[in-house]
Amino acid sequence: MMSNRKVFSDLLKVTQSMEADLGLSALTQTDKQVLASVVLITEDGRRDAFLDDIRTHSLVDTIPTPSLYRSFKILIEKGMVQKVGS
Repeated sequence: MMSNRKVFSDLLKVTQSMEADLGLSALTQTDKQVLASVVLITEDGRRDAFLDDIRTHSLVDTIPTPSLYRSFKILIEKGMVQKVGS
């Protein structure tokens, strides 16, 4: 039987491999969390996400607002998310 530590380690290894495959390795952990929350909220781009929904998502609810906005800026500049509205 595999230990929880081994399962965690294997998941982390797979996650890092996926990040490299998707071109996400250069992003900060905060950027990745913000991107993941947007993808989950928008159902991978099938609907819009509102700022309040993103801010309160469990993946980002502890990120300070300036860091959250910095990540938005980076993700928009890289074309990973789109700003809708004003």
